Amino acid sequence: MSAYSADQLRGQINNFPQGQFVATYEDEIVGYCATFRIAEAIAFGPHTWWQITGNGFAARHDPAGDWLYGMEVFVDPDFRGLRIGQRLYAARKALATELHLKGIVFGGRIPGYARRSKKIGSPRAYVDAVAAKNLRDSVLGFQLRNGFEIHGVLENYLPSDKESGGHAAHLVWRDPKYIAPEPVSSRPSNRSVDTVRVSLVQYQQRRLKSFEEFAAQVEYFVDVVADYK
Repeated sequence: MSAYSADQLRGQINNFPQGQFVATYEDEIVGYCATFRIAEAIAFGPHTWWQITGNGFAARHDPAGDWLYGMEVFVDPDFRGLRIGQRLYAARKALATELHLKGIVFGGRIPGYARRSKKIGSPRAYVDAVAAKNLRDSVLGFQLRNGFEIHGVLENYLPSDKESGGHAAHLVWRDPKYIAPEPVSSRPSNRSVDTVRVSLVQYQQRRLKSFEEFAAQVEYFVDVVADYK
C-alpha cells in the first residue's frame, strides 16, 4: 500500500486525535499507530480495510463506538528490534482501558500465507496452523503473543497486500479491566409514581439517653409501617 497522503493523515487526526500515536527516537519519528472507535456490529462483521477506514481517513470513527479499531501500525525498518511496535500496541490498550471500551479489533497481516497457500489451502487453515504453532508467521505470531485472539479471517481485506494473499486475520483483544454497564432495566427508575406511603407517628415527649436509642425507635416504627397493606 502506498504512503498516506497529507489529507489522510489530517483526517485521522481530526476524526480521533486521541487514537493517533507516534514513537520518537532522538527527535525522529520511528513509529506510527492509527486508531479509531467503531461499533461492535461493524467491527465484527465482514469488511475490507478501505471500507472500515473510510478510504484511509478514519472517516468511520464513531464517538459512541464500544471498540477501538486498529487501522495501522508502522515501525521504521531501521529501528526494528527496539520493541517499538509492542509499545504502540500497549498505548492502544491503555487508551481502550481509559475510555472504558471493550477492547481492540483489527485485520492483521499474514505475510507468510501467499507462499504457502498451495500447500496449506485456505487462509483460515493457515491462521489456525499458526495459532496451533504448526507454522510460523512473524506478524501473526507477534499479535498472538501480545494477547490477541483469532476471531476469524477477513478475505480480500487488502488486495494490495500480496504477501498475505490480500487476506487478513480478524483479531481481537478483550480488555480484562472492562466492566459492562448495568442493563437499563436494573437501574433505579427516575420516573414519578402515582402512589406513595406516608407514615405519621405521634411521638410522645420522652427523654432519650442517646442517638442510638432514637434510631432504634425510628427503625421500629418503619418496620411496623412496612408491614401494613
